[in-house]
Amino acid sequence: MSRCPYLCAFGSRVKGNASWESDLDVYIIIKDLTTDSSKQIIDIAWEVGFQRDVIISPLIFSQEQFESGPLSESSIVKTILREGVAA
Repeated sequence: MSRCPYLCAFGSRVKGNASWESDLDVYIIIKDLTTDSSKQIIDIAWEVGFQRDVIISPLIFSQEQFESGPLSESSIVKTILREGVAA
């Protein structure tokens, strides 16, 4: 994986059963995640969502967390792998 983030969407909007109030679930994998980059992504997600009248809910992982950390065995990661659509 390059230093570029990997971005995918999942959840009700991807499955096609979202209501008008549903958020847009996205996950972002960054090779070398830092606190600053995470905060920056959250700020950008809020700005874009505000402009488009949708709440964007980013889940941000380092590559290591997603692939081999304890989180890699979680139900949310399994859902992401099953339902995720690359953006």
